[in-house]
Amino acid sequence: MNSRGFGLIEIVIVTAVVTVALFAFLQAGVLAVRLLGAEKENLEATLLAKEALEAVRSARDESWTSNIAALANGTNYYPVVVNSKWSLTAVPPALINNKYTRYVIFDKVFRDGRDRIASSGTLDPNTKKVTARIEWIKHTGSGGVNSSAELTTYITNFLEPLGGSTETKTIFFEDATTDANLAVFPSNNAGDGDPAQSFTALTSLKTSKVELFLRRATVSPSDIYAELRTSPAGAILGTSNIITSSTISNSIFSWVEFRFSIPVSLAAATVYYIRLRSVPSSTDASSGSAGTVNWGYKQTPPSPYGGGEARRYIGRLSNPSDSGQILDQYDYGFRVYAIQ
Repeated sequence: MNSRGFGLIEIVIVTAVVTVALFAFLQAGVLAVRLLGAEKENLEATLLAKEALEAVRSARDESWTSNIAALANGTNYYPVVVNSKWSLTAVPPALINNKYTRYVIFDKVFRDGRDRIASSGTLDPNTKKVTARIEWIKHTGSGGVNSSAELTTYITNFLEPLGGSTETKTIFFEDATTDANLAVFPSNNAGDGDPAQSFTALTSLKTSKVELFLRRATVSPSDIYAELRTSPAGAILGTSNIITSSTISNSIFSWVEFRFSIPVSLAAATVYYIRLRSVPSSTDASSGSAGTVNWGYKQTPPSPYGGGEARRYIGRLSNPSDSGQILDQYDYGFRVYAIQ
């Protein structure tokens, strides 16, 4: 009897010990999962902050004056991709991965008498302190905890000390405010071709970008890009970045930027054409081109812009040599920028 009772007690004790050990292991496992999850979030936040600083450098490389110097110090700016390039906006976008808020803050930089960065001294207009901050709510067993990560660096307008180039609006026609489907572009799968606007370079230029006065007339038209050509169907001198058409305003006309990765050299007293293209091509019937983008224009005889002409239907029905229809009383809105 005594031995059987002792054996039962042993079983109870062993069961209790095993239960406690299993519970301890379970708690250790839960803690390990939480730690791994927290480490994953910290790593993601750090990588997002690094990407934000790269976005600022990309914007700086494009234009210090427009993209960096024009921004207010101490204000939150959110890096977003617009038309295949980084942009800094004051409007908060959606959460990244449904979790993270990301923004950058710019601050003034001062230099002391030995040209070192200091808390006070002479203001350096060509240097900015940049802080990339990531915020999220870290969920724990007892609820949510506000978490954040930061990275800080300095950026400089390195082109300025080297006598860098400036970008200037050189040739333009900005009075093209008529809103109608004049160009039938991107032809909505019909193969009706492309529109183009010519201009005359009065002096030798290195063209860095053009801006066109556009409005999205349908929900999801084909993406578009611009070419600089010697004639409507002539040699291509430069091809711009591709613009995601769904990002173009559908309520009002806006100036949409088409930038050339390598500046295009133009000769003085020479006519050139800005030709608007689509992906898929609007010149090919059944290509899949979709929707409509209106290119703002003006009509007055003999021509509202004396240095050029508007055309449409270029390359119609897969004919690459087709120069299209000249619209001798019309001109589309455009701006040509040059670097000096």
